[in-house]
Amino acid sequence: MSVKQPVSIQLNLKSDSKLTLLETLCQSFWEAGKLYNRGQFLEEVLKREALLSTYCGEGVAIPHAASTAVKEPAFIFARCTEINWDEEESPVQFIILLAIPEVAEGEESPHIEMMSEVATLALDEEIRAVWASARDKETILKTFN
Repeated sequence: MSVKQPVSIQLNLKSDSKLTLLETLCQSFWEAGKLYNRGQFLEEVLKREALLSTYCGEGVAIPHAASTAVKEPAFIFARCTEINWDEEESPVQFIILLAIPEVAEGEESPHIEMMSEVATLALDEEIRAVWASARDKETILKTFN
């Protein structure tokens, strides 16, 4: 993966809605200096969600957006109290938010590689068990190495 470690690992995040959760995670990208414009990135993540749910099963969602608001590829891992990601989907407990800079036509984007590698991890039952039981960020971090 072009990005090996999350910018932030948030454990036991509490939220009453997907919007509030995404706002919190976008703020973390902003505070880490990964965005030019927090509001624009959040808006583009929400537009992407409106097109097609980023719920991928097994309690995992991988919201993402390719945006001119992103300085460099990055991702955040969050474990939260279960939240309904979409009306028809099962509750989500793990969120991996990807921030991908928009690239010019003809340039290679890290988007597909990041999505593929994160999804492969997220769908591994043993890794999800570690995520569910981890008491510290270091334990989570080891699953991304």
